[in-house]
Amino acid sequence: MAQGDHLVVDRRGGLYTHHGIDIGDGTVVHYLEGETIVRTSKEYFRRGEPIRLRDYADCDPADITIERALSRLGEQRYNVLFNNCEHFATWCKTGRANSSQVERSLAIGAVGGLLLGGPLVLPALAAAGALGVQNLLSQAQQSADPVQAERLLQEARTSLLVTETQLQQQLAQIRQEAESWHKTAQTALQRDREDLARAALEKRYPLKRQMQNLELQLAELRQLLSRI
Repeated sequence: MAQGDHLVVDRRGGLYTHHGIDIGDGTVVHYLEGETIVRTSKEYFRRGEPIRLRDYADCDPADITIERALSRLGEQRYNVLFNNCEHFATWCKTGRANSSQVERSLAIGAVGGLLLGGPLVLPALAAAGALGVQNLLSQAQQSADPVQAERLLQEARTSLLVTETQLQQQLAQIRQEAESWHKTAQTALQRDREDLARAALEKRYPLKRQMQNLELQLAELRQLLSRI
C-alpha cells in the first residue's frame, strides 16, 4: 500500500464494502458510514478486516488524490445513492464520483439493502413497483440537471409513500385478524376447550409471521425514504 491508494475493506461479513484514501502516514480519509468525512488510523478503518487496493488503469497522481481527500475533511453530506464512501474515494482518485455498489444494487433492485448496510433486496421496494422506483433513482443519479434529479427523486418518494400507506393498511387488517384469533383462543381456554384454543393459535401463528414481515418492510421503506 502506498500514499494515495484507494483502500477497500469488507463490512458485515462482505455484505458491502467500505472505501477510503491512504494518506501514507498510517491514516486513512474516508466517509464514515452515514456521517462525516474523517481521518482515522488504518486500524480503525479496517476494523479487523484485510485491506484490498482498488486498481485504476487511469487516475491522477498521489499528491492530487491526497489534496482532494484532505480538502473535504469534516464534510457531512453523505448520501448512499449520490455521495457515499465509494463516490468519495473514486472522486479523489479521478475527479469523477462513481459507485459500482450503487450501480449493481440499482440493477438488481437492492437499493434498500444497500441503505441498511448491504446489497439485500428490499421487499417493500418490490411492492412499490421495483422497476419503476429503481429507474427513477437510476435516472436521478445519472442526471446532470439538479432540477431534473430532484423531480425524479420526488416521483420516487411519492411512489414509496403510496406503498407505505398500502402496507400500513394491510398490517392493520392482519393485526385485527390475529387479535380476533387470540381472543378466540382465550375464550376456548376459559371453557376448557384446549383443542379449540390450540386450533385458534395455529390460525394466529402465520398471521404473526405476516405481521413481522410487513413491519420489516415498513421499517426498510422508511429508512429508504429518509435517505432520498
